Amino acid sequence: MIKTLLQKLPIQVALGISVVSFFFSPAANAQLIRQQFEGNFSLIGVSPLLEDTTPGNSDYSGFVLFSEDGTLEDWQISVDGVGLDLDPDSTLPTSLPFGLGPSPYISFDLSSPSDWNLSIDFGIAADAPRYILDRNASEITFAGQLGLAGGYTYEDSVATITETLTSVPEPGTIFSILAVGGLGLVVKRKEQV
Repeated sequence: MIKTLLQKLPIQVALGISVVSFFFSPAANAQLIRQQFEGNFSLIGVSPLLEDTTPGNSDYSGFVLFSEDGTLEDWQISVDGVGLDLDPDSTLPTSLPFGLGPSPYISFDLSSPSDWNLSIDFGIAADAPRYILDRNASEITFAGQLGLAGGYTYEDSVATITETLTSVPEPGTIFSILAVGGLGLVVKRKEQV
């Protein structure tokens, strides 16, 4: 009886430690932050070449999805007045076969959940457009830089922003769950032998 108890003790101790570390680890789950935004932009600046083609106001909508450490997971932005609808799969239409152009280079700078900057660059150095979406508290600014044609800037100082938090297990948590399950099987098997 004592020998059987001692054989099971290391497994039961390891099982207990795994369960305790799983439930009480502060890094057990990561947070994904999704911010949906919408509103009406007002034009605050435009280059002379684009004055006649850029409306004074435009409805817009979109979202960004990022982790607490600032990693951008997904995004989308639509600006009706300039006919723009961008997401991670967007490419520039070209005269190449099938109309497939370059994919954008994306950068996302996070200072805080209410202060971030998303840049969507199709190659401004090669006269392709770059778009910059900037959030500062309840204000959202959107700038289009269109190479030699110049650019435009829109602003909404009272944007409607909805934030949703989602917890996702860290990879280490998943391995802990598997380890706990495996230890349970080992204990059960030893009892049957």
